[in-house]
Amino acid sequence: MNSTCTSQTPFRKCESMRFRVKLQMTDFLKRFKLQYPIIQAPMAGASTIELASTVTRLGGLGSIPLGSFSENPEGIVKKMKEYEGLVGTDRSRVVNLNFFAHEEAKRDDKKEGEWIKKYQKIYKNGGLKWDESATEMKLLYPTFQSITSASDEVVQTLVDLKPEIVSFHFGIPHHSVVGALQDAGISVFISATDVEEFKLCYEAGVDGVILQSWEAGGHRGNFKANDVQDSKLGTEELVDSVLKYIIDSKIENPPYLIAAGGIHSSAQIKKYLDKGVAAVQLGTVWLPTTQCTISAKHLEYIQNPQGAGTLMSPSISGRNLRTIETPFLRELTETADVDEIPDYPLPYDSFKRLVSDAKETARNGEYSAFLAGSSYDKSWKGTRDAENVFKDLVSEL
Repeated sequence: MNSTCTSQTPFRKCESMRFRVKLQMTDFLKRFKLQYPIIQAPMAGASTIELASTVTRLGGLGSIPLGSFSENPEGIVKKMKEYEGLVGTDRSRVVNLNFFAHEEAKRDDKKEGEWIKKYQKIYKNGGLKWDESATEMKLLYPTFQSITSASDEVVQTLVDLKPEIVSFHFGIPHHSVVGALQDAGISVFISATDVEEFKLCYEAGVDGVILQSWEAGGHRGNFKANDVQDSKLGTEELVDSVLKYIIDSKIENPPYLIAAGGIHSSAQIKKYLDKGVAAVQLGTVWLPTTQCTISAKHLEYIQNPQGAGTLMSPSISGRNLRTIETPFLRELTETADVDEIPDYPLPYDSFKRLVSDAKETARNGEYSAFLAGSSYDKSWKGTRDAENVFKDLVSEL
């Protein structure tokens, strides 16, 4: 472990704290009834109930992305019933339900009007037909941040369902929500991208922190959207810095630490477990499996990497996300200052409409985003079966 106790910490006390950190994995597996410290990342628009159930049945922890379900209790129940049908009643609670807890979008007519003009130009240059009725940007989904009462129907639905873990991306929900879930025996996990966000998670009393590095694919989980002072820590640096903070601050019972970002091999997983994290979370490795729903072009990028890098862009949805770079996505990103972009998730409305409108034309796929981690070119395992991918990932554990 690349961390040190303070000079004032007695040696035995210091070693005791190190030992407790090392015990995280053992306790994590026992608490959540798992065989392996593997969490399948919740990937909205790509991962499926079938993928989550496969990972859980093999001894890991499957995740169900519910970012757009914070006002849809019936939809949550339906997803859980589908999951139970695949894993069985005895394993139906062994799951991570993931929600978005971003700041509520502030509407700005000027910004939104300019953004619509930007897309009108894209349509014109691409020879696509613009829908003249598209005069405003739609808010595609709400945020869990808007829920401030434990009596909210969605919160009560989760309390009734009692999944092992409910996790949140982009921030920490209201303290009454966190308390209600924990009182029901549900563990609350939060994504954090640096030590300062970890501190906020610890102070909020959450049960686990997903340490999402700059290498991770999909949406960056910063509490502050598109932070110009983002530390951009890689996975190893992020894990080491948080472990050091825990040791130096003499935190004897830290939340579970989950390493996430750019992890694609059993050797990497073992390295992070040896450092003292409770588990790892992986996303991109599952994308080429038949248990995920990605486009043929997306699959081709991962199976046959041609040297394309990845791009962190706030222009697609209004929040930074990592995607495989294409000429269009590069231009979309470089031609907009962060201050010009409407609040998340408003820009997603324009982007998704463009992708849909291009589908039936010769430009199908040209405007799409291909969310993936920075190591996507090392993620193809030569198999499209999630079970085989899982076996490869645990081969050295």
